[in-house]
Amino acid sequence: MSNPILFNTTYEEEIYSFPQPTTVVLNSKWTALSEAEIQLLGKILSSVKLSLAAVRIVEAQKLDLSEWTDKPGNLIGFGVTISGVNLYEVITTPQTQLVLADALLILLDDDDKKKRLWVGLKQLFFPPQGS
Repeated sequence: MSNPILFNTTYEEEIYSFPQPTTVVLNSKWTALSEAEIQLLGKILSSVKLSLAAVRIVEAQKLDLSEWTDKPGNLIGFGVTISGVNLYEVITTPQTQLVLADALLILLDDDDKKKRLWVGLKQLFFPPQGS
């Protein structure tokens, strides 16, 4: 190649480093969700400028990130628990920020819990810029 500097700056390793997508953890099987639950999840994701196609969906009853090899940057859990973690609060670990909420079925009819989730999601996805 006639210009090795151009080659080295064009093909750096960081180009091939892709962050993990936002992960959604559900406490039930995807196929068991009602149409209303799927629509609610879609609305929740669109509120933070995501779509169902842009997230990774995982089914689990309990959440133990220490067992995961690929840690997501952001995680939203519905109906899953982590010992010592309060629902609707943003939790920050070295690799992941997460918010846990009640199951989608519970959120369907509870506007107060939806509002609490929105507060947590705003902190997770739209943190204040500078102080």
